[in-house]
Parts: sequence; structure tokens; C-alpha cells
Amino acid sequence: MKPLDPAVLSHLAPARRPLVVATSASILGGVLLIAQAWTIASLIVGLSRGESIATAALLSVVVFVLRGVLGLVVDLATTQAAGTVSTALRGRVLRASLGDRRRTGELAVLLTRGLAATEPWFTRYLPALVVAGFVPVLTVIVIVVLDPLSGLIVALTVPLVPVFAALVGMATGDRAQRQWRLLQSLSGHFLDVVRGLPTLVAHRRADAQVDTIRVVTHQHRLASMSTLRLAFASSLVLELLATLSVALVAVNVGLRLAGGSLGFETALVVLLLAPEAYWPVRRVGAEFHAAAEGTAAFAEVDLALDGARPASGVRIENETGIVLDEVTLGWGETPVISGLSERFGIGLTAVVGPSGCGKSTLLAAMVGELTPMAGSVRIAGHDHRDDWRPLVAWLPQRPWLTAGTVAENLRHGEPSATDARLWHALERVDLAHVVLTLPEGLETELGEDGAGLSAGERARLAMARVLVSERPVVLLDEPTAHLDSETEAVLGRVIAELAQSRTVVVVAHRPALVKLADRVIHLDTLSSPQGPARPSITTLPEMAEWKPSRRADVGAIALGALSSASGVALTATAGWLITRASTQPPVLTLMVAIVGVRAFGLARPVLRYAERLLSHEQALGRLAERRAAVYAALIPLVPGRLGAAGRRRGDLLTSLVDDVDALVDERVRVRVPLWTAALVAAAAVLFSALTAPRAALVVVVPMLVTVLAIVPVARRAARHERDYVAARARVGELVEATLTDARQLVAWQRAQAAIDEVTD
Repeated sequence: MKPLDPAVLSHLAPARRPLVVATSASILGGVLLIAQAWTIASLIVGLSRGESIATAALLSVVVFVLRGVLGLVVDLATTQAAGTVSTALRGRVLRASLGDRRRTGELAVLLTRGLAATEPWFTRYLPALVVAGFVPVLTVIVIVVLDPLSGLIVALTVPLVPVFAALVGMATGDRAQRQWRLLQSLSGHFLDVVRGLPTLVAHRRADAQVDTIRVVTHQHRLASMSTLRLAFASSLVLELLATLSVALVAVNVGLRLAGGSLGFETALVVLLLAPEAYWPVRRVGAEFHAAAEGTAAFAEVDLALDGARPASGVRIENETGIVLDEVTLGWGETPVISGLSERFGIGLTAVVGPSGCGKSTLLAAMVGELTPMAGSVRIAGHDHRDDWRPLVAWLPQRPWLTAGTVAENLRHGEPSATDARLWHALERVDLAHVVLTLPEGLETELGEDGAGLSAGERARLAMARVLVSERPVVLLDEPTAHLDSETEAVLGRVIAELAQSRTVVVVAHRPALVKLADRVIHLDTLSSPQGPARPSITTLPEMAEWKPSRRADVGAIALGALSSASGVALTATAGWLITRASTQPPVLTLMVAIVGVRAFGLARPVLRYAERLLSHEQALGRLAERRAAVYAALIPLVPGRLGAAGRRRGDLLTSLVDDVDALVDERVRVRVPLWTAALVAAAAVLFSALTAPRAALVVVVPMLVTVLAIVPVARRAARHERDYVAARARVGELVEATLTDARQLVAWQRAQAAIDEVTD
């Protein structure tokens, strides 16, 4: 899928208005860019000639302010668009994926990290694309009007930039897809080990997972660096091409200015506009990696939406209970149950058989989760799956309880049930006295998976929900497995009572439950279905050799500072070249500046490429170590202290994936740029003080004003960032809980309520 594939554009409909605002503001910003070049050129010419610069200075300030305002409008509009689209997609994918049998971790990362990966597409790539489609054309037209020869140079070289970007970008997109697949497997593994942490601790296997997580994350590092080398190489090529083209324009303009065939102000405007013809296209190339990862996430969204098929094969006829007619069932191409015909009426039917014979598969088809490979499932009196699902109460082997109050868990069966009805159901399962002793009775908050109750109490509470629902069809999957004899007796009594007036189908192993059945159906093993292959985890030599290096951190900062300084020196040298050429000196006096323009133009992108590779390598390596450390820190908290700390699986997934990933952004996008800016600013002040002390004030004052203005804004943004992190963790928690409970939410018609909670 390409960044502007129609399939991507089809997802943008919910954010049409903010995208229109962002596009309009970007186009106006391009127009102001031309005006900015005129005002700066007028300001410099006025200073060089000793003329009044008040008007030019005022216009420059106005243009800068307007561009800043428009930039803010673009940022706000694209951020709103990103949030609107990601929220809409999250709801659609959740709704479509509730019956998906893929690993919960993979879907969870798609709905959290995956949709977050689409936000740079809106906030960075889309504005860059709009500007790239408008500003270069406008800039070339203006340059051609002012100086046809320079306009010809720019017009011939600008098209080369997107050509090279497209050539390199095609390979980048493929690698981004592979990187995204690896990240899905990585996050799915994380969720699996977090969910199974108590079991791993009990069997003393939790410590082994620390090294596994480290290895898998280093695999992600290697895959990411492979993609980034190519993506950054594309930026390097674009930077070199654009810089050399601008240098050619600068030298050409300087020589003609020295020869007297070009005016000083015109030369300045051309020199200021020439980089702006290349910069938007270069920015598109630089943001292509963000677009590629976001586009890969969009492709996964489409797969999730296209792959979700509503269960069909349910044909309704005027018969009592559930009827299976020559049903063949299986999760893959190989059937587990073949040619089964049975009628389930009022009473208790026990389904027995060895492991792998398809007992749970049979219940999945009766619940409506599984489409028969052949034959049909028929339920009397209703012509659509959504019509008969409210008639079915389902109790799996592991009781489904959510993090909420006792009353909320009971009312999943019937949202309008009164407290009296809840207490009556609790009495029937001998649980009323237990709830009465809880701190707040029915309003007592339970932890995740019913934490706070014993295994037997959880089973009885789940059975009480079945009683509250009063649904005529009850499907039970080994409801008394792993329970004590007292709880087994209580559940057996309740099941027998239900069977007197309802259709009850139970998968049973225990003899006591089988003896209660009115009839028993024996299933034979046809084949053992093979589950999806788990991703292999191998230790690579590069992983064992990697170590964090402070010397590499210092090197990345130094390379970034040298790259930025080269950009400043390039601008200064080109400006000196044009200004000096305006006095029409001998051409040989300009040769040093001409060589300097080329040298600084080549140095800037090369140093930037090296800095980006080095800083990302260190950040991703530290990410692997930190992620393993976070998991290792969880092990001592299991089993009791983890829940007491208020940490849930979705929150932990966010910590292991999103929060720890934020360290990469902090190091690459915050720490290195801050040190780079500080070093370059200090060098600029020092150079200005040595060459022209008055000019040093002109450099220092704006810096101080900027810093003083940024600090309070940054502090306020940090407060909002904490709220954002908390909200993101909450979304991750809700997504994981919804996906984990998907089968039960669908069976009890609580899916839409859960989706609404995620998307609100």
C-alpha cells in the first residue's frame, strides 16, 4: 500500500473538516514564504545601503508572526484529524475483530501502537505533501519571472528529487511492512508473557523470559536499523541533490552579480527562494519513513476489517431448541467434527470425548462464533444471528469477570436487573453471604479477572450471571473443572435446576456432572488442529555484542552539532558571497566562498546521516535493555503485589511497548537536538562576538527571548503530556480487556458498550 493509496484516503472521511483547514493553512503558508523572501531581501539591501529599514523590518515581523500562526493552525488541525481518524478506526477494528482468533497481543498493538503510528502520517507527512505540491511550483514561477536562468536551473533539478525519493522509497515501504510484522509478533509475545506471568513465576520460568524479551527487542532493533539505513540514505541523497543545486544557483547568481548583469535585491530574493523550491520535497522524503510505518498500519487495519467475516451458516426453522444438520466444523482446512447431526431441546445434554475431539469447537458454533464448513446450525424462531444471540447464555471453563463491581458483573447478563434480582441469583449459588461480607456489598470493586474472590467464588458469580440473564439456552464449557467438591455440588444443583426449563448443553469431564445429564453425546477425535506457528526467537551475534556507549552518545551530539553548524555556515557563506559580489570585485576574491558553499553543502547531509544512524542505534539498543529491565521488575510483584499496585495487563502492555518506546523519541528527538542546538548557539554567539560584537547582541537577544518563551510553554505541555500518557495507558488497558473478553462480550451483547468506552 502506498502513502496516498485510495485505501488510505478512504479512512480520512471522519476528519474531512480539519484536513481542509490544514491544507488551506499550508497553502497560505507557502504564499507567505514568498513574501518572507521579499521582506528579508529588502531588509538586507536597506542595511547595506544605509537606507531606512523600518518598513521592511515591520513587514518581516508580520510575515514571521503570520507564518507561526499558520503553522500552529496546521499542527492543531492535523493533530485533531489524527485523533479523529485513529479513534474511528479503533472502533471499527474492535467491532470487526471481536470474533478474530488471532493473538490478542497482535490486535492490541494494532489498536494502540499501530494506530498511534498513523498519527505522524497526519501531523508530519500530510502537511509536507501539501506544501510539496504547491510551494515548489509557486517558487519556480517567481524565480523564473525574476531571473530566467536561475529559474531554469531550479526547474530542471527539482523534478530529480521526487524521482530519487520514489526509487528509494519503494524499498523502504517493503521493509517497513516487515518491521511492522515483527513488532506485532514482539508485542503479542509481550502480552502473552505478561498474562502468563503468575504461571511462569509458579513454575520458575519467568526469569528465562527476560532474556527472551531482550533478544526479541534486539531483533526489532536490527529490523528497524535495516529500514532506517535505507530511509536515511534516501534523505541523504535528497539533501545532497538539493544542496548542490542550491549551491549551483548561488554560484551562478554570485558570478553574474559580480559581472553587473543582475541586481543585488533580485539576487538575494532568488538565493532565498531557491532552497524553498527543494525543501518541501526533501521534507516529504525525510517523512516518508513515518508515512511508510503509518501506511503499513493502515494496511493492517484493512486486513483486520476485510478478514472479519460475520458468522453465517445459521438457518432458522420452526423447531424447538438447537438443531445441527450434517455439520462439519474446524478452525482451518482440516475438520475437527464431520457430519454431525443432533437436536438439543429442553433438558441437560452432556458432550464428552477425549481432548482435541472438538467439544469446545462445537460450543463455538452454537454460540455463533464459528461458521460451519458444511451443514447448518438452526435455532428456532429467529432469522438472524443477532436475534438469537440474546437467547444464549455462555459460561466458559475460565469464568469471565471484568474489573468492576459485583453488580456490574452480574448485570452483564441483564443490564436492567434490579438489586433484588441480583441477590436472588446470588442466594441460588450460595454466594449471597460472601457478598454481604464484602466492604461495599454489590458495589464492591473487583480486580482484573475477578481478583479479590477465590476460584470457587468466581465460578459461582459467573453462574449467578447466567441466572440473572434468564436466557432459554445455556452453554457451559466444563464449568466444574478445577473446583472443589463443595462448589462443584452447588453448580451441579443449579445446572440441574436450569435444565428443567431451559436448553442446557455442557461440555463435561467429571462423572458427577455427566450423571446429571438427560442424555450424553460422545465425540471422537478426527484430527488435532494445528495452531498458527509461533514466531521463532533466535539469538543473533549482533545482539550479544551490543552494549550502550556514552562515547557513541557524545559522538551523535557532535555529529548533529557539526551538521547544523554546516547548515549555518552554508547560509552565511552564501550570503557573504552575494553581498560581496554586489560590489563587483575580481572573481578570484569569491573563489574561497564558492568552495565553502560546496564544502558546507556536502558536509551537512553527510554529517546528518551519520548522526541519525548513530543516535537511533543507541536509542533502540537501550530500548531492548530497558524493556527487559521493566519485565524483570514485574517478576517480584507477582502474584499479589502486581494487582495491589493497580497495574493491569493493558497498562503493562503500554509500559512494555509504548512507554518504553517513548525513550527512543526522548533520546533521538529531544536530547540530541537540545544538545545540538545549545552547541551551535554557543558557537554562533562566540563567532559573532569575535567578528562583530554588535552582531552578537542581535544573535543573543532573540535566543534569550525564545528560551524564556519556550520554558513556560514546555512546562505546561509537560503537564498535558502526563495526562496524555495516562489517557494512552487507559486506552491500552481498555483495548486489551476488550480483546481478551471479546468472546464473552459478544455472547452477552456487551460488545458495543465496551467499544464505546474505548472510543469515548
